Amino acid sequence: MYKQLIKASLLSVTMVMFTACKDEDNGIGEGPGTSGPVTDVNDIEFGGSVPATYVFERNSETSISFSGQTARLAMNKEILGYFSVTSGKTASEVEAAFDHQAGALDFVDAGSLGLNDSSKSVKSKIAASDDLFGNDVVAGDAVKAVFSGYISSNASEVVVNKDNVAAAGSAGYVTNGSNTRYVSAKGLEYNQAFAKGSIGALIADQVLNNYLGSQRLSNSEYIAAHEAETLDGGNYTKLEHYFDEAYGYVYGDPSVDFESPVSYEGDAFLFKYITKVNSDTDFAGIQDQIFKAFKIGRAALVANDYDALNDAITVLQYQISKVMGVRAVYYLQAGKRALAAQDNATAFHDLSEGYGFVYSLQFTRNPETGAPYLSASEVTALIEKLEAGNGFWDLTDGTVLDEVSNTISAKFDFSTAEAAE
Repeated sequence: MYKQLIKASLLSVTMVMFTACKDEDNGIGEGPGTSGPVTDVNDIEFGGSVPATYVFERNSETSISFSGQTARLAMNKEILGYFSVTSGKTASEVEAAFDHQAGALDFVDAGSLGLNDSSKSVKSKIAASDDLFGNDVVAGDAVKAVFSGYISSNASEVVVNKDNVAAAGSAGYVTNGSNTRYVSAKGLEYNQAFAKGSIGALIADQVLNNYLGSQRLSNSEYIAAHEAETLDGGNYTKLEHYFDEAYGYVYGDPSVDFESPVSYEGDAFLFKYITKVNSDTDFAGIQDQIFKAFKIGRAALVANDYDALNDAITVLQYQISKVMGVRAVYYLQAGKRALAAQDNATAFHDLSEGYGFVYSLQFTRNPETGAPYLSASEVTALIEKLEAGNGFWDLTDGTVLDEVSNTISAKFDFSTAEAAE
């Protein structure tokens, strides 16, 4: 399914990639006195005041707003629940929630979020960044179709076979004691492909290639309005609002203390995996790197210090992309270990998470090139390796999993062994 959908986009369009180059005054690129983009938050040169928490005010009132991001994160979490084989949701109902229209009763709509009344939707922001997709509707729609395909295939392949024991070439369930997973004929859990794939196609794409992208934060009109403190529909300038919207995609889950995010609480997406990567001693400190970069970038924006702002953005490009690369390799290697132990339930779950993270890598952003660490075509090649033949059922010797893992780690500055534990 994935192969058919994504090949259509690769044959019909070449995505626009942006080379990271510094404009004369305000473009994203190399920091002062460096031989390349700044990737460590401690190397950012900023003489202004940085708050201990993510609190910014104008005239004693908050200048932060990211309600749209909170809504989409909440919507996406509910949509994931609809993938359950016992949810009772049809494919058309799940698709309607994915492509939500204001007033439709697609969500439980708990609390004050007003999801059903919202004009927001998850699907509209999948593969929709200015920098990576621009006005190329064909490329964006091809990615959206992949996610709609996960929804329809889950209903037509997995849910209808929920009472059947899965085997190579046959969808159903695999179990190991109390651990039961519902998988496709190739062993894929579609909910995990959707969840981890949306970390890239929705969250990372919006953060790295849209709200912190060069087309928005280097826009001379927006910069002039910002410096004149022209407010844009709230107690913020347009640039401040864009920066906060990027922040909201990372820390905007309603359960998270966004002012001082330490625990991911109920978050199911990027922030959750930032904390998980941070717990690995090989990557300890990455959580602080990302939070500090957001604080410094926002403070630099207030101070009109565009060099420090640009450096904060390149740190975020590097560190957030690394999180996704690490987790892709981690889950592929975890799946390899579980396969060796003949525990298909655990293995297929891990491999499904890895599959989703591999898909997400085409939405990363390398601060040295301005392009993703892996292109759409490179990601497609890796996905095809994982799906070949009977998919996960055929990966038992670990050879392909090592090949895919090593291909990914070679694009970053960590080893497969470092990411695997």
